[in-house]
Amino acid sequence: MGVLLLSYFHDFLQHIEALATASPELAFEKLNPVHAAALGVTLGCASALAGLLAYVALRVYRAGQWPPPGWRVVWEMRVRTGQQATVVAVFFLLLAIVVMVDAVWLLHLPGPVPAEPEVPLQEV
Repeated sequence: MGVLLLSYFHDFLQHIEALATASPELAFEKLNPVHAAALGVTLGCASALAGLLAYVALRVYRAGQWPPPGWRVVWEMRVRTGQQATVVAVFFLLLAIVVMVDAVWLLHLPGPVPAEPEVPLQEV
């Protein structure tokens, strides 16, 4: 599926490149959906990551230990309880907030602006 989409996108970009020489404004308008899709994917991924981090923070806070009971770990690690577990939960929650704030900030950055047509200078 990815190879098919990549092939389609490559053909689309070649079409836009050819169109840009004839009509830059039209090529710019055709690139706006690509810009919107990239922003949508960014927001979706950031929301998923923030949701996962919030879920982990909630599990750690409720269990009162890090890692929560029943979780598989890659290597043996010391179980942190009490204040150390609370610090881990708060850290994950703050990280989730930072990820969402960053995603919203990216969405509010100005998008591409079409170039103004150059006006020839007139001699006086």
